[in-house]
Amino acid sequence: VRIRVRTLGGKKLGSIEEEFLERLMPGDRFVLGGKVYEFVKTVRGFTAVVMPAYDEKPTVPSWFSEMLPLSYDLALEISRFRGKMFEWLEKGVRGQKIVDWIMKNCRADHNIANAILQYFTEEWLYLKSRGVRKYPSDRVLMVEVFVDEDGKKYVVYHALFGRRVNDALSRAVAYLAGRRVRRNLGIIVGDHGFAIVYPPGVQVHHSYLMDIKPEDLPSVLKKAVERTELFERRFRHVATRGLMLLRRYKGTETSIRRRQFNAKKILEAVRELREFPMVKETFREILEDFMDVKNAMEVLRKIRKGEIQVVMLRPTKVPSPFAHNIVLQGMSDIVLMESRRQMLARLHNMVMKVIQRESYAIQNGDN
Repeated sequence: VRIRVRTLGGKKLGSIEEEFLERLMPGDRFVLGGKVYEFVKTVRGFTAVVMPAYDEKPTVPSWFSEMLPLSYDLALEISRFRGKMFEWLEKGVRGQKIVDWIMKNCRADHNIANAILQYFTEEWLYLKSRGVRKYPSDRVLMVEVFVDEDGKKYVVYHALFGRRVNDALSRAVAYLAGRRVRRNLGIIVGDHGFAIVYPPGVQVHHSYLMDIKPEDLPSVLKKAVERTELFERRFRHVATRGLMLLRRYKGTETSIRRRQFNAKKILEAVRELREFPMVKETFREILEDFMDVKNAMEVLRKIRKGEIQVVMLRPTKVPSPFAHNIVLQGMSDIVLMESRRQMLARLHNMVMKVIQRESYAIQNGDN
């Protein structure tokens, strides 16, 4: 479903997808037609009202609706693979032995296996250069803080649990952090982790993930989503299934715009009735279908029990190789005329300068 976008003065700007609108909150900034706009509100359900923010930076990354999320179980297997790779590198296993294992067990050709080894080697050397001796895996959740040239801070959680689990964890962390700093914080979510984006000048607090009790996560998420576009639009789906909204009236099919408008009016009347069946089902659909609150709670339980150790890194102006993809999602709309490949190359060059000394020291030690 396409959502029309216009300014406060009524000027038409274009359209966005409904799924993208679900992720917006008042104050969020995004790029449309090469320009930055700040989301204000929706009108009659299917018109997003924005205001120009040309001199500001986007807080919401580009939307990729066709990407399917990684399952939690598969994500854990990849995390274990990460742990095995770092264990070998730490023990001094090098080169062809690792490449052969990757080719055999991952069904990869020689070039891909070499690329994987190089990727992990660069992450390993980068972390060693920063004095880190515990690496991202199924037993270690690493948190790093990248500060860009404008002072914006990306708190990157290397949480390889799949996008649905990370969506739940990131929204809970952003909600608690946003309440503390009294600002609307950006969220970047992916299968391999997530980031909370703080504007310049705002102090970073990254202990929220450890502070959330597993049993409290559903209630925190309900508070985080209850006033969002996501909740309003999911309520429309639920109300339609529950026959509170009619698809057809007097032999004529009702438009989605009309159903959304009616759903909003109904929601205004029943929003505070938490036990109202349609409200309960909307929360359930968001937490269990859109997100994966069950496995997110399992992650928090493992952190509480010490089965997953959270390792914090000091703020830096050079993000680790594992953080590049997450950071690029947040930066891809900022440098509008620079290609993603060029941005990635620039970040990679920054990393290589950091790890050169560590690589030289290891080579001398081997000799």
